[in-house]
Amino acid sequence: MILVYALLGSTPAEWSDAFNRLLSWNDIRVFIYIFLSLTLAGLMREKGYLDELVKSTGALGCKFSVTSVPALIGLIPMPGGALVSAIALKKRFFEEARLNPDDATYINYWFRHLWVPSWPLFQSVVITASVFALDPLQIVSHTWPGTVAAIAGGLIVSYPVLKALRCPSPNKRGAAAAFAKSIWPLLLLAALFLFSRLRADVVARMPYVGREPLLVSLALVISLFALATRPGVRDWQGALRLATKPTIHAVLLESLIFKDLILAGSAAESVSRLTASGLIPVLAVILIVPFILGLAAGGENFFASTAMPLLAPYIASSAMNWKLLTLAYLSGYLGVMASPVHLCLVLTVEYYRADMGRVLAKVIVTVAVAFLLGALLIEGLY
Repeated sequence: MILVYALLGSTPAEWSDAFNRLLSWNDIRVFIYIFLSLTLAGLMREKGYLDELVKSTGALGCKFSVTSVPALIGLIPMPGGALVSAIALKKRFFEEARLNPDDATYINYWFRHLWVPSWPLFQSVVITASVFALDPLQIVSHTWPGTVAAIAGGLIVSYPVLKALRCPSPNKRGAAAAFAKSIWPLLLLAALFLFSRLRADVVARMPYVGREPLLVSLALVISLFALATRPGVRDWQGALRLATKPTIHAVLLESLIFKDLILAGSAAESVSRLTASGLIPVLAVILIVPFILGLAAGGENFFASTAMPLLAPYIASSAMNWKLLTLAYLSGYLGVMASPVHLCLVLTVEYYRADMGRVLAKVIVTVAVAFLLGALLIEGLY
């Protein structure tokens, strides 16, 4: 895909710009995010925490387990976070439920991203709040229909697969305690990052923390987990083998290069000219622009940082039009979910050895269902 785009759609100047972007801290830190998050996931796997998380949620049923684990891990907005839930669920998906790689990838990917419209930690929420000079909590108090639509759409499309699931009978004894024990590193990580968002004035004065709260939080949680569980040499070896797996980082590099080539092109300028021309209705612009930009780059921070400033004159011309903002956010979020360069999708497809085309087909159907449900819900609310 990169080769075709590079030969047919990129100029040497755009390649040079993309290479410079790849060497920037903005891209380099993605590799560090992935390394640290996979180290934490690897340690949790080696010490049995991920197995306990899956088993304890399985006390409420196999269907609940395979959807709730990605959703729980989805509360932590880390790049490639779906790979963490994919690691946790690998045994349940393939050895217990006996799912095929395509269905496993789809379920893990979709349910990992349910909270993007309703959880104030996500970059798209923070960036959107910044564009309109609002608090992130104000944004999610209106954009939450996207989460309801995503849950409903995911359950509708995955219903035939979930209905047929047959896992071993769960042991409900001690499930609550096992869940609390297995989830604490992830909850601590979410709490630290939430604190950094809500008390940004305090965190900004802390060395290093203010600039990269999630990286520092990841490093701190890994350190505390190591102190609490005392992993041995083999545990560290297993975790680091996962965190440095060449195929994962090769796919990550490919995805970042493709993203940078798109950003180095003229997509944003073309959209800007389209909106200025007045050739299409405002509502169509509100729906099309975020979707296209989210689809192109596959990052929820990108649609917020490019589409929202372009659309601000329409959304907040005299007073805030919450209906238009919620529709724009829903469209951008679903565009990101449908993107073939979405990092979580690419990494999970690689890890589960799934077929990208078949997985993406299911994702696109779910995007269509979720958009319809979300638009109906927003229309009813406003």
